[in-house]
Amino acid sequence: MSRDDFIRMRGAWDTRHWIRIPSLSHEADGVRITQYLKQMDGVRQIEVLQKLRKIRVTYDQTKVDYESIKEQLEKNGFPISDSWWSRRKGKWFQYLDFNAKVNANASSPPCCSNPRGLNTGNRRSK
Repeated sequence: MSRDDFIRMRGAWDTRHWIRIPSLSHEADGVRITQYLKQMDGVRQIEVLQKLRKIRVTYDQTKVDYESIKEQLEKNGFPISDSWWSRRKGKWFQYLDFNAKVNANASSPPCCSNPRGLNTGNRRSK
């Protein structure tokens, strides 16, 4: 599925990430991982690539974040890769999730036709 197809089919706050899981070695592991993650509110889809030892998780950033997915996997015996690159990506994913959640709950910004909030407290002195 292309990025454009993904955006058309999913919500505005949905994202998807590849997560490497070194202990994903059997088809049964993929089934268990899918069961564990599907229990989480906001997880939409899980694709398992057993041969590559990866999963692709699609989730709503306003309901769940990368850290909680990581914790759920670790709690159930499937820690994610601890490589430098995986840790780096994980921090970036968490940063994006945090910003998405903040932006989703932000109030509407002022605009030209509705200038509430502009220059509040900054009166010009004559």
